[in-house]
Amino acid sequence: MSTQARSNALILALCISAFCVAMGLREQLNIWLGTGAAALTALALLRFSSKPNGDGMWQVTHRNVLLGVGTGVVMSLATWGLYPVSGELIPQIHTEVPKLYALLRQTPGPVAAFPVLVLVVFAEERVWRELAIDVFARARPGTRAVLLSAVVYTFPQIAFRSPLLVVVALGCGLIWGALRLQTRGLVAPLLAHLTWDLLVFVLFPVA
Repeated sequence: MSTQARSNALILALCISAFCVAMGLREQLNIWLGTGAAALTALALLRFSSKPNGDGMWQVTHRNVLLGVGTGVVMSLATWGLYPVSGELIPQIHTEVPKLYALLRQTPGPVAAFPVLVLVVFAEERVWRELAIDVFARARPGTRAVLLSAVVYTFPQIAFRSPLLVVVALGCGLIWGALRLQTRGLVAPLLAHLTWDLLVFVLFPVA
């Protein structure tokens, strides 16, 4: 492994750790303050990573925009449709999900804190769909790198101590990672992530 590859792996570990700390301290620290600080920390660390894909990662095309927003809408529809069914199969969901929304309603609330949400989504895509996939692709290219990036995307949710969010993060990580692989950029996964968060967590919560 080259020096730059080792440096990128270290930066990835530090970025993930920042989000794990923020999620692990959810009971002691305002969720918006914690995740916002983690996002800023990660973005600062990412300045020291190499960027083999260059500016093409942020190429905006009609296809990427439609694919990203459309995927986010489909994910939202699936979330709204599966929530009642999942609650019937796993009753604990009806307890866990309201607790999550209660955290999001912490001051200043999800609407006023939307800029923080955008910052966090941007940072997460840079960490997991850009850096993580690039790091893992050196040894395990293609879908295996996407799978590994989705697995490590669950680490903050493990720190959050929420089995439900671990499953959700794994599924979302696979979808957004697949978008990164298909489009060779971050515009589509970023828009899909942001659209889903906006619809499910801010505008039309399931609980």
